[in-house]
Amino acid sequence: MNIKLQTLLAATILLFFSCNDKKTIETQETPAVDKTAAVENDTIEDESAPRKESINLFMVMQKDSSDIAFVSLSDIYHLNDTDSDTLALPNIEKIGIENAEYFTLEKKYRNRFLSKTNISETDSVFVYDYGKKKLASFSVKNLKAAALLNGYSSQEDWPYKRYDYMIGFEINKKYLNGFSEYYRDAFVYVGKENPFSKEPLQAIIWKKISSKEYPSKALKNGDRTILKNTVAGNTYLYKNDSYNYFLQDYLDDRKMIYARRLLVTDSKTAAIIIEKLYSQSEGSSPSPLNYEDGLDANQWTGKLFKNKPQVVFGFLYESFGCPGISIIDKSNEEIYLQCDNRH
Repeated sequence: MNIKLQTLLAATILLFFSCNDKKTIETQETPAVDKTAAVENDTIEDESAPRKESINLFMVMQKDSSDIAFVSLSDIYHLNDTDSDTLALPNIEKIGIENAEYFTLEKKYRNRFLSKTNISETDSVFVYDYGKKKLASFSVKNLKAAALLNGYSSQEDWPYKRYDYMIGFEINKKYLNGFSEYYRDAFVYVGKENPFSKEPLQAIIWKKISSKEYPSKALKNGDRTILKNTVAGNTYLYKNDSYNYFLQDYLDDRKMIYARRLLVTDSKTAAIIIEKLYSQSEGSSPSPLNYEDGLDANQWTGKLFKNKPQVVFGFLYESFGCPGISIIDKSNEEIYLQCDNRH
């Protein structure tokens, strides 16, 4: 997933916020670490089976003219205006419209934020750029917690409501030097230990193949309905030591790509491990294959997490939702990013 949703989110956030230079600086072996940054420590499961989620991953965004990158945790720290909790945020009207676009949280509001998100001052914020193979981490105790007005609010909405804010951590951009533009290839995790593997991910290099080489596997009932007005297009293959990745295009009546079906098989036994359909919808569209629209890679695979099987992702652009990461095993585990998409 070249996660281009990050670029879209970053471009919409036209806000001002101050900076914090207190960081802990360490280094770690591969994946390559920015030296200026702190480094802390044969059957498919039934399609009706519930998807599991076992880790919260966040995104990092920036304001172009600011020295600060911002990590929103609002997807796990829900604010609403019917809640009587006076420690969630200070009185916005008292702050004043000129200072209300961005402000750091005083201790009592910070403590409530940490308490509600189960984050400790001794935890760390890990920022991993899988494209650049860079890892940086920051002790929570050295980061400011802040409130940032979301990009869809304006002064016409004054006085701003609690829901209008994203709550999270600010990071000085100089500590993310050399990371991907707009941090589009970066994941963020907050916790005790770094969950990311030292093994670099691979950008998938697709090779066009004959449709006869695509594994024989009947479509799921729901997928058959989605594809009923489409015709098959190009077929692709990517191989690594562990898996074979088969991809089938499906075209609409305009001969445009409407969906893609992915089958990942065991490279030794040819057993199908996972099956995924990525289709057009009101809030999503299939992303280009790697390097079709320039130098960017969208589809990635490999060992992203230390304690999980390999992953694959990057097949959809999301307008209303958040991108997902598929675990390559029969658990049907799908990890959706906590991207704070306010559409």
